Amino acid sequence: MIELLPETGLFLPNGAGALRFGTDGLAARKVLARLGPVEEDREPGTGWGYSVRWCDLVVTARADAPPSDAPPLQAPPLDGPSSDSRSPDGLPLAEVIVRRGCFRPSWHGPAAVPVALDGIDLFGHPADEVREALDPHRYPGLMLPPAGPDGRLPAVTLRAGSRPDTGPDLAAYADMWTTGRDSWQLEVAGSGYTIVTKGERPMELLICHEELAEQVIARMLAAGVEVVGG
Repeated sequence: MIELLPETGLFLPNGAGALRFGTDGLAARKVLARLGPVEEDREPGTGWGYSVRWCDLVVTARADAPPSDAPPLQAPPLDGPSSDSRSPDGLPLAEVIVRRGCFRPSWHGPAAVPVALDGIDLFGHPADEVREALDPHRYPGLMLPPAGPDGRLPAVTLRAGSRPDTGPDLAAYADMWTTGRDSWQLEVAGSGYTIVTKGERPMELLICHEELAEQVIARMLAAGVEVVGG
């Protein structure tokens, strides 16, 4: 079982221990490595990010981006030595994300591994029931995206606090409908679309901020990004 710990972080299975908010990138990588091979997993506008696959789930740890006036930094290799507080890995862990395995074919039904918050299996019940059971005022760092095609949550995010900026940066995704648009496709999912990479093993891009995801998809459609059937 994976357990969300508000204001603390994430407790992992298989004796891996806890991912605690405020720890640096090196410490987060060491914890994730107890579950399997660690891969870099950054999003535009963030600091370091690392992920590991466990059964049918992907666990991600990320830091917020450094202040805009900070000098540019180069991230060390995954197997590199520890770095000081001025390096990307010196930034504190700000959010943990657990998402359903995003390789096609799409998953359906509960996840193989329970992901719990106060005894509620977040991937074990329909998203509407999960939202009804959780008091949002009790979990200010909890972020639940729209339901997936099967009516269940595709992911859950827990943050140490609110993001330091005023909102998601749409410009950070601009290459998805400009220079890099040939690398992406939109898959029809119910009444909407899912953003997936092209290739033999298409992977879903999860954008947990609903309004931002809609803006990205709208621009991809306007730019003529390929649409495929679900």
